[in-house]
Amino acid sequence: MLHSTVHGQGPALFVLHGLFGSADNWSSLGKRWATEFQVHLIDLRNHGRSPHFLTHSYSEMAQDLLDYMSQHALSSAHILGHSMGGKAAMTLACMAPNSVRSLLVADIGPWAYPKHHASILLAMQQLNPAQFSQRKDAEAAFATSGLDAGTRLFLLKNLHWEGSTLAWRLNLDTLAKNIEQVGKPLPSEAQFKGPALFVRGELSSYIPMDSEPLIQAHFPQAKLQTLRAAGHWLHADQPEAFYTLVLDFLNGDE
Repeated sequence: MLHSTVHGQGPALFVLHGLFGSADNWSSLGKRWATEFQVHLIDLRNHGRSPHFLTHSYSEMAQDLLDYMSQHALSSAHILGHSMGGKAAMTLACMAPNSVRSLLVADIGPWAYPKHHASILLAMQQLNPAQFSQRKDAEAAFATSGLDAGTRLFLLKNLHWEGSTLAWRLNLDTLAKNIEQVGKPLPSEAQFKGPALFVRGELSSYIPMDSEPLIQAHFPQAKLQTLRAAGHWLHADQPEAFYTLVLDFLNGDE
């Protein structure tokens, strides 16, 4: 069963993190949306505190979410996903449209993306957390990885203690072996006709400005909005604007 943290009461809103992330990344925004919604901050498979598997595909992530709905006696939910979580949300909406009240996708499109996480995976694989007795020593060693400080800080949130030993919380081996799955496009026939909002970061290259027709081929009701002065991690770059944009969309749909 997928691990989650649930806040608030009301219509269900699932929040799905991106690759190498976790539900914890969305804690602050999730608590704010929880004044009007029952917010489920969910760890996707092989991430956070959710189970580890040998495989990692979008169809499996979507089925995990359907199982989660069943376990929580939910017939449907609003689904918000960022990056990999956005592609998982799209897959769920197309696989089980009656289970998705509305779809919100943050800075990812339904098309294929080239593999581009090699440096991150290599840096994480080269760090053996178990050899450090203090977290600060592992962080110091990771500083030599060549990754920028923001990326390192984001990735280091995956370090945790297993008893007296430091370890990566996510399933690094499976993610490395299945990394090409993360860039897979939606199937050409996949479609969701319900309300949908795609949000692109102005400073991100993940969703080009002129891509609304490509999105609407799969999501006919989709609207595309740009979040100014935001990169790929748009919810972290512009949290207030992103909070308001999501809430306005949800309230409009409600």
